[in-house]
Amino acid sequence: METSRSVKELFLRFCLMLAGLYILAQGIAFTVIANLGTDAITSPALVTHIFSTQAGVEFFTVGRTLICIHILLVFLQIAILRSQYKPVQLLQIAMGLLLGLMLDGCMSYTSLLPVPNYAAAIGYTILACFVSAFGIFTYVKADMVPLSAEGLCLALSKRFGWNFSRVKVSVDCAMIALAVVASLILFGEVVGVREGSLICAASIGFIIGAYFRFFPYWDKLIERSRGIKTDSDTTHSA
Repeated sequence: METSRSVKELFLRFCLMLAGLYILAQGIAFTVIANLGTDAITSPALVTHIFSTQAGVEFFTVGRTLICIHILLVFLQIAILRSQYKPVQLLQIAMGLLLGLMLDGCMSYTSLLPVPNYAAAIGYTILACFVSAFGIFTYVKADMVPLSAEGLCLALSKRFGWNFSRVKVSVDCAMIALAVVASLILFGEVVGVREGSLICAASIGFIIGAYFRFFPYWDKLIERSRGIKTDSDTTHSA
C-alpha cells in the first residue's frame, strides 16, 4: 500500500511539476522559432497562430491556442469516461493553462534568438527534443496530475481496454493530421507541419526513456524528502 505523502514531499513534487512544465514550454518555444514544425499536441496551435498572425489577429498566440486544446482534451475525457471521470482530474485544465502561459512567456525572449540558416533551425529542433523530453520526464517524476493529452490516452485505455502506448501514438497522429487538415483548409497547403514534426515524434520518446535510465536524481530527491537514505548517502556516511 502506498504511504501518504508528507508536506515536504508534496512541496518537492509540486516544484518538480512546475519545473517540468517550464522546461517543456521552453522546448516547445525552440521548435516554434526553428519553424520546422513542433510536437504533435502543439501542431494545431501553431497552425492557428500562423493563420491568425497573417490575418492581423494577435490574440491567438501559440500558448493561448494550446490552452484551448488542453481544455478540449479534458472535455473529451469527460465524454469518454462519463461517471467514471474523477473531478480531481479537472486540475489538468490548470496545468494546460500554466503550460500555455509559460510558453508565451518563453516565446517573448526565445523569439529574439537568431536563426540564420537551415542548419541552425535543425540545431534548435534537436535541442528542443532534448529540452522537451527533460521537461516531460521531470513532470512525470512529479507524479501529480497528468497533462491532458496523456489523460486522454489514459481515458481511452481505461474505457476500451486499449494498450496505452498504441493509444498514445494514435492520439499524436490524430493531432498532426488535424494540423495538416487545418492548414490545408486555411492556407491551401501544408503549413506548420514539417520535418521538425517528424524529428520530434521520432525522438522525444526515446530521449525520455534515456532520462529514465540514466538520470536518477529526481528519485533521490524524493526519497530524501521521505527520510529514506539513498545509496550515495550510505556511501558518504561509511
